[in-house]
Amino acid sequence: MDTIKSTERFGEPWKSQYGTMYPFSVELESGETVYANGTTESPWWATAGSIVEIVEKGQTKKGNRKVSFSKPEGVQQPQAPRSTSPATRGTSGNRDEAISLAMIFKIAAERGGNATESLDLARELWAAFQEFQDSPEASTISSSSEEEAF
Repeated sequence: MDTIKSTERFGEPWKSQYGTMYPFSVELESGETVYANGTTESPWWATAGSIVEIVEKGQTKKGNRKVSFSKPEGVQQPQAPRSTSPATRGTSGNRDEAISLAMIFKIAAERGGNATESLDLARELWAAFQEFQDSPEASTISSSSEEEAF
């Protein structure tokens, strides 16, 4: 099992016996980059923080590791980060939330014990993160008060 850190579409879609395939470069939390094809432009596993089981598919034409992903049994996948309004959180809000979600899953995986405990910890951390983001105090902290804290 591993966790998706980031995905990036590359190359042109191509036709297969399964329909149109969309090639992706996928960075895993383990630090490895693998290559996978999605049957849509937004496969379920393309969300940062998705927990996946890796199925080996050989190598790409260039000799890179090619895989597909399956959902681990009994593991609830993270929900995509809530959409944010640029007026309230800036244009990088969704990217920041995706990075935060990935970090939360990394922390939970390192400290949570078994898969169930890790997921429970990740849910608690994500809820705390969302509560912090939604609090009025989170958006009104001035840079001078941040400097005073250090």
